[in-house]
Amino acid sequence: MNPRRYWIKSSLCCLFGILFLTLILPTGVNAEVSVKPLSLRFQLGDGETETATLNVHNRGQQPTKVTLRPADWWRTPEGNLQILPPGTRDKSSADWLIFSPAEFELGPDERIEVDVEAAAPEEIDGDHWSMVLVTEEPVNPEESSGMQISVGYAVKILIEDTNKEARDAKITNIKVQNKDPLEVVITFENTGKSYIKTTGMVEVRNLQGETEREFEIKEFPTLPGEEHKITINETEEEDLSPGQYYIIAQMDFGGEHLIQGGIPFEVEQSRTNDKGASQ
Repeated sequence: MNPRRYWIKSSLCCLFGILFLTLILPTGVNAEVSVKPLSLRFQLGDGETETATLNVHNRGQQPTKVTLRPADWWRTPEGNLQILPPGTRDKSSADWLIFSPAEFELGPDERIEVDVEAAAPEEIDGDHWSMVLVTEEPVNPEESSGMQISVGYAVKILIEDTNKEARDAKITNIKVQNKDPLEVVITFENTGKSYIKTTGMVEVRNLQGETEREFEIKEFPTLPGEEHKITINETEEEDLSPGQYYIIAQMDFGGEHLIQGGIPFEVEQSRTNDKGASQ
């Protein structure tokens, strides 16, 4: 089989990627405070407590006031990030977090270490997640010129349940959006209680079981209950010949078994004829 060109759109905001959050930000204004790291990961059993550290640095020339507060977040199947009030999501860990200190002032080039304590309840029951919003504002706003702003960072929190690893997932839908060129949308759902990373393969097979097309799905993360859409677009100039085919998707989410889904589809003879007539 000759190699074919294609691209896969995996619409997501990576769970442990950098996110710079603008709360009120006019054009041309940048945050002076930096925060590291931009993600924290805890492994807790029932009733356990663990502490991690955030490093906050005022890189500016003026004193600034910094505030930390919890929030929830979610990601749509299309990859759009939603920042929500704490306690909004069923698996929120916002109420488990304590910041010390939660509010403070930093002088120019001053640094501070903030303890983030995560305390699990007596029955944690699966992975939970939330977010820490770190915002800054001028200490003396009356001495600053122009519009007053509040900008900051969002630090994502993942708390993994060490008591059990209930991983499960399924392919909920496969749709052929277009046949010339081939475009396929696959909907994947994390139906377990754990944060998982998934890879996969998609094949187009003819009625004889021969593979006509093959596409690799690169690793993507999902939270419990999250849906994720993967769009495969082929850019190969040679179209599929008229006939019956099957789309077969197989994914490995790190569990005890692989998941698979498939649908038949047809490339009609008339489409090829119409294309030839138009040339």
